[in-house]
Amino acid sequence: MFLAACPGSGKTRTAATRVGRLIRSDVAVAACSYTNVGVAAIRDVITKELGIVPNSRHFIGTLHRFLLRYVTYPFGHVLFNGPTLRLVQDESALWPVLLVDGDARKRISIASFRMRPDRSMRLQNLPLTIGSSPEQVMESCADEARAQKIRMLRRGLVSFDDAMYVALRVLQTHPAIAASVARRFAELLIDEAQDTSELQLACVREIADSGGLDSLTLVGDIEQSISAYTGASAEGCEALATHRGLTRIDLVENHRSSQKICNVAVHFCSRTTPDVAVGPDASHPVEPELLVYDPRDARTVLPRFESRLAELGEDLRDAAVLARSNKLCDEINGVALVVDIAPRPLLLGRAVAAVRGSGTLSRSDVELVERLLCFAAHGHEDVSALQDRRELRSGVMCLLRAAPELDTDLRAWIRAASRTLDQVTATLVATPAKTGGQVLRSAAGQEGHVARQFFTPQPATLSAQTVHDIKGESRGATLVVIDKTRGRARGQSSLWAQPLLGEAVAPEDAEELRIAYVALTRARRYSAVAIPNDCPEDIIGAFKAVGFRLRNS
Repeated sequence: MFLAACPGSGKTRTAATRVGRLIRSDVAVAACSYTNVGVAAIRDVITKELGIVPNSRHFIGTLHRFLLRYVTYPFGHVLFNGPTLRLVQDESALWPVLLVDGDARKRISIASFRMRPDRSMRLQNLPLTIGSSPEQVMESCADEARAQKIRMLRRGLVSFDDAMYVALRVLQTHPAIAASVARRFAELLIDEAQDTSELQLACVREIADSGGLDSLTLVGDIEQSISAYTGASAEGCEALATHRGLTRIDLVENHRSSQKICNVAVHFCSRTTPDVAVGPDASHPVEPELLVYDPRDARTVLPRFESRLAELGEDLRDAAVLARSNKLCDEINGVALVVDIAPRPLLLGRAVAAVRGSGTLSRSDVELVERLLCFAAHGHEDVSALQDRRELRSGVMCLLRAAPELDTDLRAWIRAASRTLDQVTATLVATPAKTGGQVLRSAAGQEGHVARQFFTPQPATLSAQTVHDIKGESRGATLVVIDKTRGRARGQSSLWAQPLLGEAVAPEDAEELRIAYVALTRARRYSAVAIPNDCPEDIIGAFKAVGFRLRNS
């Protein structure tokens, strides 16, 4: 079946309940989700609410991990009769570098390219320093990138994304393997199917077409497909459902948001009828609101939102401020850079600040510093290639403890940190691959600025995060901040207003509207949009016409 759900419909709970019922019936099932958050939600329902402990016959995890475990790792080597494949981080120095149009100033790693199901290439990340269009880079480098990737595969090295291409090629060229994987489980269930990459969907198709799978269930909301950067698309999900002849079941009752929120959100999706609010907040009387802000100081949206939440009696801990990009989030949170800082000293400084009480040192922070230290000691960032990571992790903690005090000049801090880095790398290897100055580069213009102000977020009860960060979650109240017009690009407010003004949305902009839809539907009771004051009056009028109330203070 294809369980087509709306926001707040309880699709993940529904999927998990189905999985639990199958497990209790002694039916082998593989339940996969696009994200670890989705996996955790499924597992919590099964184990905590239903009291079921799945045994080894079943699989609950991401689809990426499923394909690694049952296809890529055990069978990937059969493509080239080579060694067992090993995953390599995209940032690793092991990846060859190509020259765009033969220009030594335009260097791009083959890790920026991705294999597609039809064996063509697509460009995943284009460094801003290249100065060429994606089309120019593809024309110049795509063929060589493909050839280099094949050479790396023969050596047993593969990127996280290309590991899915390997799985697909194994399933396509060895039907017996596809059938064997299918026969392990009576049902394969894919949650968040709308965000599943094109490679993973192609793998699922091969497994389902093998004849060994009794049941395929897709669960998702086409209107929430916002992961095009992985090759995912709403069309791809629907095409698989159609190809397999899945019975479509629509869930149109929203147990999360108020009816007033549902009524405005429908204008940002392809559906014409608002979802039916049936949850405890369905009749909440507060209308969605529109705030106009000065984009020269995006930080002002935070105290205004906090003040409004206090008026409404909403809990700040159950609220979220959302933006499309990390850059806008930084501007809202007051950590936008007024001077240039290279990525490595910036990540180290933020980790040091977290250790010293300005925040929480996350696992991601530690892993970033690990890669920095690995680069200094060994000349590459592939931590997984090290035989023993314990010394590296110990070195990370030494580096964070010994780093200079943050209440010093920014450039002086970076230079002092580079000397500390030299001391730490000397304890790891006899001859470090890089000097501290090569890894942590300072620059003119950094003098006269205190390091702490760039590494420590400004204190705020709320902080902005991207829409992707909160996908699948809900909040009592949300503020979605629309970005200002940047450079020659069309303003985000103009794009959001297109469907409100009755204008057609170009196919290449459809995902941006779906991101708006996802952002608006995170809220249960209060949804607000902050719009920059550089947008025309007719755009503000369009928002008001569909149900947003303009709030002037």
